[in-house]
Amino acid sequence: MMDTIICNAMPVYHEAPVSPMLLKDNTEKVMEALLKEPADVRYLIVPEGGWEWDKPEGLTVIETRHKSGFTYGNNSALIKVTEGEKPIPLCRNDGGICGESRVITVEELLNAEKKKVYVGGKAEKKGFLDFDRNITPRDILAAAGVKGIFKAMYFGHPMGVFINETTMDQPIELTTDYIEILNETDCMLDFLLKTADRYEKEACGRCVFGYEGVFQIRMLLTDMTLKKGKMSDVDLMLELCHEMKQQSLCESGFSIANTVKSALDCFKSEIEEHITKKSCKAGVCQKFLTFHILPDLCTGCMECLDVCEDDAILGKKKFIHVIDQNECSGCGACIEACEENAIIRARADKPKCPKKPVPCKH
Repeated sequence: MMDTIICNAMPVYHEAPVSPMLLKDNTEKVMEALLKEPADVRYLIVPEGGWEWDKPEGLTVIETRHKSGFTYGNNSALIKVTEGEKPIPLCRNDGGICGESRVITVEELLNAEKKKVYVGGKAEKKGFLDFDRNITPRDILAAAGVKGIFKAMYFGHPMGVFINETTMDQPIELTTDYIEILNETDCMLDFLLKTADRYEKEACGRCVFGYEGVFQIRMLLTDMTLKKGKMSDVDLMLELCHEMKQQSLCESGFSIANTVKSALDCFKSEIEEHITKKSCKAGVCQKFLTFHILPDLCTGCMECLDVCEDDAILGKKKFIHVIDQNECSGCGACIEACEENAIIRARADKPKCPKKPVPCKH
């Protein structure tokens, strides 16, 4: 068997193409370091269209048709790419060694002292920042800043970790290329669902616990955002996460399981309020928003009543109209129709309104 080294220049997140950026900025250094590595065969894997230089002798450059993907962080998937196959993981990473093949990242090849990360979300300084590999979340927040009131920090794949104010000073090893900062306007349940959606799209489908597990998690989270969640769903998700962390073939299943468990550890009460109180404090989940007609502004013109396809508005001419919350679908047509600006969307705090139509005061 020949010794093989594979340099991975594929980004995990399309928003954070760290490896291609480093390759482009340090092409000669990367080539020189890679050719010095002791190996019989050398591969460099880059996104399609990501190679624009002459291919040096002794190096095989492979351009994949994908621009990014979680599976490209898995060593066994990269070996499949060198064999002309799809990047389907066979096992989790094990110290960068898979048989006779050694996998190394561009950062490792350059012996980079800093970890380059894309910081997004509600950060004041969005974009690429360089951090120490061992760092506290508070130091990251100090460098990136936050718009509004800080709520959480999410460390993307392969870490899959939420950090809140209680754990800001605990050092972590930074291995992800992507961090998202959240503030008081973010709903943790909504954010977790969007994260699960992404993992489901990234799942290769090879293992039951990875592919089916994230599908089940997404369905449970969806029910919660649609007012269909049950308290037993929280325990079921935790059981799923435990099995996924133990049984998933690759890091993707482990990472989403870690993400869900971390979210429940940090924000369980907020997530459970969607079930127990039918409330979304951040006002993000549309099913939890309610529409109300302010009695001091309503003139009883019946314009909103005419456009309501759900027949959810009660009233008659010169009477303050009332919205039946059980019938309202939340389409918002009434808001657009009201010239008096008497109809509002309410979050957790609801205005005082009459329970049935009463005569207008004006």
